[in-house]
Amino acid sequence: MELPKFLSRKDTLVSLKFRNETTTKEDNQCFKWCIARALNPVERDSGRIRKILRKQAESLNFTGIEFPVSLKVIDKFETLNPKIAVSVLGYENSIYPLRISKFKRENNVTLLLENKHFCLVKSLSRLCSSQSSKDTRKKEYCLRCLNHFPNKKALEQHEEYCDNYDAVKSTLPVGVVEAFKNHKHLMRVPIVVYVDFESFTRPIDTCNPDPNPEQKNIKSMNPLDSAFCEMSWKVFKTSVVHKNER
Repeated sequence: MELPKFLSRKDTLVSLKFRNETTTKEDNQCFKWCIARALNPVERDSGRIRKILRKQAESLNFTGIEFPVSLKVIDKFETLNPKIAVSVLGYENSIYPLRISKFKRENNVTLLLENKHFCLVKSLSRLCSSQSSKDTRKKEYCLRCLNHFPNKKALEQHEEYCDNYDAVKSTLPVGVVEAFKNHKHLMRVPIVVYVDFESFTRPIDTCNPDPNPEQKNIKSMNPLDSAFCEMSWKVFKTSVVHKNER
């Protein structure tokens, strides 16, 4: 199956489909082959389904599961295979989460579903980097929101609260883009200060009665991190980033 041009340029997707040598027809078990390849990676020809891969796939439990596998059936597959967690991404002009596993297990597999065909994602960083940043260095991505972080520690801190929410697809408005063009009217000042503050909401779990019956607090705002940047017209002066230790 031919992938969209944006995806085909990525050296991180493995597309597997077994073709019957007698009938020359392709099977519909791409999900099974992707899981088997994720558990048994090879350095060369990872997209080929050889006899050894078909033998390795026999260790997977597909009892009661029909092919092609739907997103809803993956729950049953994870129940039958308690050491495997499967998350699925989609593509529609950009990568977005389709189905994110509730589990973190010994084997965490990420697939991409394109035109009813599953592909194995070898590197989430290479797959998503060009749509999120011009920085070519390796980044750690959150599967649930596809935000990127410089290291695993920062990602783990983010996942503490992001895992409490459902995965969503971000849709940007389509139409005329409003932009400021009258730069000649800008007022030149010696110093410009930019400040950004990030926080997240956490449910309040308490049995104490609320003294104000007309107002009920159900969530609290918790600081996550902040950034301070001082600049002049000629030179970048200072930058301070503070991470809240929780």
